[in-house]
Amino acid sequence: MRRVLVMLLWSCCHLAKIQGLSRDDFGGSRQFTFADSGGGGQVPVPAQQESPVLTRQLIAGTVNPFIVNTPSYCICVPAGSCPNPLPTPPTDGTGQIDIRIVNTGATPAPTTPPFSCNFGLAVCCQAGAYQCGRSYPPPPGSVAAGAGQASFGEYPWQVALLTTGEVYLGSGALISAQHVLTVAHKVANLAITSFKVRVGEWDAASTAEPIPALDVMVSNVFIHPNYNSNNLQNNVAVLKLATPVSLTSRSTVGTICLPSIAFVGQRCYVAGWGKNDFGPTGAFQAIQREVDVPLIPNADCQTALRQTRLGASFVLNNASFICAGGEAGKDACTGDGGSPLVCQTGGIWYVVGMVAWGIGCGTAGVPGVYVNVATYLPWIQTMMAA
Repeated sequence: MRRVLVMLLWSCCHLAKIQGLSRDDFGGSRQFTFADSGGGGQVPVPAQQESPVLTRQLIAGTVNPFIVNTPSYCICVPAGSCPNPLPTPPTDGTGQIDIRIVNTGATPAPTTPPFSCNFGLAVCCQAGAYQCGRSYPPPPGSVAAGAGQASFGEYPWQVALLTTGEVYLGSGALISAQHVLTVAHKVANLAITSFKVRVGEWDAASTAEPIPALDVMVSNVFIHPNYNSNNLQNNVAVLKLATPVSLTSRSTVGTICLPSIAFVGQRCYVAGWGKNDFGPTGAFQAIQREVDVPLIPNADCQTALRQTRLGASFVLNNASFICAGGEAGKDACTGDGGSPLVCQTGGIWYVVGMVAWGIGCGTAGVPGVYVNVATYLPWIQTMMAA
C-alpha cells in the first residue's frame, strides 16, 4: 500500500502570461538540469463558463486503442511480483524447434525466440493482451526511497521532458509504446528537434540505477486546436515518439491507462521532480517524489479558488479542468507541469489529470488544478491513430 505522505511536492508553472498560475517552469540534472524561468503579467479570469459545459463522460472498459488482443504476453518484472502467472516459456527451445528431417523445399515459418530478461528481472507471462496501468516493486539493487520519495520504478508511465541539452522542461505520461500525453504549454513553442523524452527515470543526478533510463526523440507534436495559452484551457498535447519503446523488457517502463470510470472523492497520486515549496526557498528534486491528494468536486474547487487572488468572479472551466488537493503541505508545485494525476482501482492505475496550474503550493483550502483528461479522450485517441 502506498504510504500517506505529508510533504509538499511541487508544481506551479510559469508561463509568460500567467504568473503563479501554471505549474510548470523548470530547472535540474542526470544528469539533467533544472533552469528556473520567470513570468509576469496579470492572472486572466474568464468572463463566463464555456457553453456547453462538459462533464466527464467516460467510456466503459480500459481505454487503449493500440493494444492488440493476443492469447498471452510476457514481460520482465521483479521476482515474486508476477500476478496470476502462466507457465514460463522454455529458454532451451523445447516445443519451439522443428526437427530437421524434412526436405520439401519449403521455407519454414520463423519461430518466436525464447523470452528472457536482463537487470535481474524474472519472466512473467500473462493471459490476454498487455495490461496498461501496472506498477511493480523495485527491482534488485534499487536504493530505498526516502521520506516523500517514490520508489524506484513505482511510476513506470512517468516520463521526463528534456531539452537536447539535458535541461528539464516538464513531465508527461506514456499512454502507448509510441505516445506521450502532456500539457500543451510545455511543448507548444518548442522546435521538434530541441527536446526529447526520457522513460524509466528516477534519480536525475545518477546514471548508476539498476535499470537505466532511455532517451527517445519526438517525431510529431499534436497540440489541441483550442488550446488557449492565456487561461490554459484545452491544455493538452500528444507526443509521438520517433521509435516505440519496449513495454516488456523492463519493469520501470510501462503505460498508464486512459480513464474509463469516474474517481471523484478518491485519493490519487501525483509524482515528479518539481520544487518542494513555492517561491525562492523551494528546490527542485533530483529523486522523483510523490504525494497523495483527494479529488475535489469542481463546484467546491471553484468556491475555494474564489477565496484567493482570483476573486469572486472566477469561473472554473469544468470541461478543461478538475481539482485535487487543498490539504496543507500536500500538493504539486513549480516544475511539475504535465505530471500525471493517477488513480487506482482493482490494482490498475489510470491517468485522470495532468498538473496544470495552482495558486501557490500546499496551502490549506486551496486545491491544485489539473487538465481534465476524460474530456479529451476522443481527441487523444484520434491523435494516437494519426
